[in-house]
Amino acid sequence: MAWDRVSLTRVAVLGILALLAAADNKGSTHGLASEAIDKTQVYTGNSTAAVGQSPPVPGWWDSKICINTFCVYANQRLAGGRGLVAVTRADEFQKLERLEDHLDRAESRILQSPAPFTSTEILHKGPGLTATSPIRRGKPLLSAAPVLIVHRAFLDLVPKKKDRTRLLDTAISYLPPATQTLFNAQRHSPHLSSVEQTLLAHPFEIDLAYASHKQSTGATGPDGQPAEPDPHAHSRHFANYPEAARFQHDCRPNVATHLDGAFALRATVARKVAEGEELSVSWVDPFMERGERGRWVGRHRGLVGAEKKGCPCSACAVKDKKEGKEKDERLKEVVKIRGELRNHDSNKVDLGMVERFLELYLAERLQVKLAEAYELAAINFNYLGDDKRAKKYAELAVQAGIVEGGAESNDVAAMRVFAKDVRGHYSYRYKLKRMGL
Repeated sequence: MAWDRVSLTRVAVLGILALLAAADNKGSTHGLASEAIDKTQVYTGNSTAAVGQSPPVPGWWDSKICINTFCVYANQRLAGGRGLVAVTRADEFQKLERLEDHLDRAESRILQSPAPFTSTEILHKGPGLTATSPIRRGKPLLSAAPVLIVHRAFLDLVPKKKDRTRLLDTAISYLPPATQTLFNAQRHSPHLSSVEQTLLAHPFEIDLAYASHKQSTGATGPDGQPAEPDPHAHSRHFANYPEAARFQHDCRPNVATHLDGAFALRATVARKVAEGEELSVSWVDPFMERGERGRWVGRHRGLVGAEKKGCPCSACAVKDKKEGKEKDERLKEVVKIRGELRNHDSNKVDLGMVERFLELYLAERLQVKLAEAYELAAINFNYLGDDKRAKKYAELAVQAGIVEGGAESNDVAAMRVFAKDVRGHYSYRYKLKRMGL
């Protein structure tokens, strides 16, 4: 069901209506279709359609509004009329065209009725979501189709912020009106006033394909030597899902997110949530060191004092230097042991190290990353001949993998096969055999 047809009650649950007055006019653009951007040529072949109006064709529309090699493409009928706009290159647009039926399967809806959360003002953070009742681990919360995708290289190869801003604003103007409202509702503070800031503050990434033809076919340069890979020749795009913006950041969140086969975002509870507790996701790699996380949060989330004092979440906030050092050392130990467990040739791994790894993971409240932890534990227990715990943690890896990546993910499939016959797997007693035991 498209979000523009969701009942007003459900829209209010996401807090969208409360933000309309502030967000309504932030995405408008004027005159871009008939002028250059800062002396950079903008091609406007479909100039009969005024900026902000509906594209003149059903399905995918090539606007011919471009800067450098990046153009605006729009499809207002995707996902039941929710729509999608893209700022990308022509070859990537061709991939999008081929994926239309695929993208059209993405659902945008709350997955529980009634919704187990409500919109709340979160202290020091702004608008967020809190649970209206206890929610168990594994409970699906919502699904959402992307409304904007932007080639990652666009931010690097269009150097002037003014140029990027005007092209991105133009792209948003071609979303259906209800979807524009959803997108603009994310822009509720000065720190998130631009489309680019909003995109970077809620970062998801999709990959439309592999590297460019030049890279994948082993092309050569003028001297006959292999051509240098173009670092910008890839299909990676930032993707925006307005509903996800309602989850505030926490470095140790209680909600896991993943993208399904139709590029729809899925949000699932990763650890038990109490009534009244904030629902949160991590917008950064939770294994980043504490100071780096604080700098990212201060730069992209606009939280007061984050750049100097660190991220205000409970995993980052400390009462003194001693507590901060303990947290930093614990995370370093997690990362170090993880590296040893990933190395099947490591001679340092023993049962105690695997047990310590699991203990630290839970102490660090890394429940949104348990799938890999349980998989590493299962494989390493099997390496050391402990088939009972290998099976136990393989089954736990399946459960965690469904939460973090969906039931159809490759990791879930692999762990299901492994759990059925741990002794028949190549890893059984692998390290013991190498030691001649």
